[in-house]
Amino acid sequence: MKLISLTSSGEIQERDASDDETGPTGHADEDGFLYFKVDNILSTDLYDWSNGYVRSDSSPKIARKRRRVTPSYEDAGTPSSASGGKAKTGRVVKVNEEDIALFRFGDEVLAVKEKCPHQGGPLHLGDIEVLPDRSVCVRCPWHNWCVDLTTGNVRRPRGKELGTSVYPTKVDDDKSISVGFPKFSSRYFEGEEDF
Repeated sequence: MKLISLTSSGEIQERDASDDETGPTGHADEDGFLYFKVDNILSTDLYDWSNGYVRSDSSPKIARKRRRVTPSYEDAGTPSSASGGKAKTGRVVKVNEEDIALFRFGDEVLAVKEKCPHQGGPLHLGDIEVLPDRSVCVRCPWHNWCVDLTTGNVRRPRGKELGTSVYPTKVDDDKSISVGFPKFSSRYFEGEEDF
């Protein structure tokens, strides 16, 4: 496998994975993305939403009732025995100089930009919903906007042309997570980061 890294002078360098790694690295995959490994979190560390998601109904009356019974997002980080001791939230990580919210849905890890496109709410604290068309979305805890975790499009409220970035992920055999980006963050080239 080839790794792509930045040299101390800011140049992109390709080398074998067996070489000593220094600085921010990612490997270029067949899909054209650079994959960056997430530090200190395995896919099994994430709460599995595939059995605990909210079934969505577009009826406003149902949505109001659902909001009353859904725990507040301040309590969402409290692990329970029903969740295997894992907090019923996503996790926020910094990868390639971006804050990313990670969610697990079965064997799949979904990655989205951490801030809601509406007013910057913390998406990692939102509930996962499956819409009638089987789209997996995260509902922002601030204003209940739903963001599709595969396209980044706002699904609710309808008619909003806002969206956010979603990122491809890979889970290795050891359950480590890598997040894909089309390129290195421009912050690496602005001299703000140490290598």
